Amino acid sequence: MINSTMRRRIIGRMATGFIVLSGISFGSLQPALAEEPITMGASVPYMNDPAWVRIVDYAQYVAKILDINLVVVDAAGKEDKQIQDVQSLLSRDVKALIFVPVSAANAPAIIRLADRAKVPAIATDRYPGFPANNKESPYLTFVGPDNVDAGRKIAQFMIDQGVKNFVAIGGTPGDSNNQERSKGMRDAIAASADKGVKLLQYVGVLQSEDNGYATMQNLLSAHPSGTIDGVWCYNDALCVGAYRAIKQAGRDKEIKIGSMDLNPQALDLIKDKTNFIYSIGGHWLMLGFAEMIAYDYVHGHKPLSDFSRIEDVGVDADGFSKFKAQYIDSNPPFDIKHYMLTFNPDTKTQTPPLTLK
Repeated sequence: MINSTMRRRIIGRMATGFIVLSGISFGSLQPALAEEPITMGASVPYMNDPAWVRIVDYAQYVAKILDINLVVVDAAGKEDKQIQDVQSLLSRDVKALIFVPVSAANAPAIIRLADRAKVPAIATDRYPGFPANNKESPYLTFVGPDNVDAGRKIAQFMIDQGVKNFVAIGGTPGDSNNQERSKGMRDAIAASADKGVKLLQYVGVLQSEDNGYATMQNLLSAHPSGTIDGVWCYNDALCVGAYRAIKQAGRDKEIKIGSMDLNPQALDLIKDKTNFIYSIGGHWLMLGFAEMIAYDYVHGHKPLSDFSRIEDVGVDADGFSKFKAQYIDSNPPFDIKHYMLTFNPDTKTQTPPLTLK
């Protein structure tokens, strides 16, 4: 028989979900406990660029679905600050570290910090320059765009639209992404050299709209009207700046431009059928995809691959409405859990494909 005193003790302990009475465990009264959110850290090189804002926004969307506490830090383009940021993240007992190195030279130090802290690290966007499975600086996997292919596709689309005399505004000199995209651009131009396609000048600068504007002003001065008809840009921020300079110079009817990132400003210009004719992207999903892989690893599933390239999707004026419907007006048209081993052990890829249907 349970007397009134014991009954009060039981009621008072109901909130704990586990009751012990006279040595008897009433485990059956324990409610199902919700799993504590997983804390992950993410270090990105810039947050003053619309592309990185979009990348982080999607990562936070994935974090909400998976109940992840994602802590994002901005390196502001500084290698030493990024190291300090990563040390701070690791001190917070994060279960995984996702990072985009400010430069390839910064990657080994970040990876070694994570390795010493026994925290799985995933490199994104900028390839560290060495494979994940190595003894000195091991990391879990790499997730990023196929920059060579993207750079080639931008140039090839412009060539198909009649561009023959290119100038190019590249990104930060020494940046691996810039080197890869520029290689793709040069490959496409070289492949059409017999058609009279050529690169007249290439300039590498820090990727911002203001730098794109200033650089394009200089290029317009160096190449008067009638001498160039295309501008290939490393990213949309540079290209939006270049667009402004070309428009102000009154040369927008003679010069076509194309780039990478699918930023809102670029998409608006493409939609309005300006001389900004093409952008390619999809890599804004990469931080979110890395989260998915990290979540799987924390739950006992090794990555299917230690090197994953995201297949970018290109958008011109004709494809804008489809892209808007599938990727802007709604969340991307795939179920992320379908591509996660934790929820679907039969998945063949942990990076959902990007398509326009």
